[in-house]
Amino acid sequence: FVDQSPIGKTARSNPASYVGAWDAIRKLFAAADLAKERGYSAARFSFNSGDGRCPTCGGSGFEHVEMQFLSDVYLRCPDCDGSRYRPETLQVTIERAGRALTVADALALTVAEAVQLFAQDRDVLRALQPLLDVGLDYLALGQPVPTLSGGEAQRLKLAGHLAEAAHAASKSRQPLARK
Repeated sequence: FVDQSPIGKTARSNPASYVGAWDAIRKLFAAADLAKERGYSAARFSFNSGDGRCPTCGGSGFEHVEMQFLSDVYLRCPDCDGSRYRPETLQVTIERAGRALTVADALALTVAEAVQLFAQDRDVLRALQPLLDVGLDYLALGQPVPTLSGGEAQRLKLAGHLAEAAHAASKSRQPLARK
């Protein structure tokens, strides 16, 4: 059922995590030479938990200032400058299409840009394809879900269902392991 109810109340929820692409991208960063050298797992590249996220903003990239009689204000985090990550986490890069990307750079990519740069990464493409199919190619991978319009949120929900179906179909096509 796809309606206009909110799909995420936290500003850390984003299109890439909603369709499962972020998990695949984090694994790519964990496979980078510097990440291996430092013993970083994919969890290091999560902005929801772990040692990789900025301790000041908790991985949101901004600080929330409550105003008593006015609308709340959101200020870019002074420590990470909105990147969501600790400096040592941002030192890890992956090379895609001749371009070195940090984890923050990957979050800033639009879906269309990410599809081009991750063209050789099957798991990333499989997760991002539903976003293309529903016309959300212009969204940034790390755009906070609460900033989406009602129509964009509906299409993101639909993309999430399509991504789940594609993931289930790919699992059923894999041969069973022999004992």
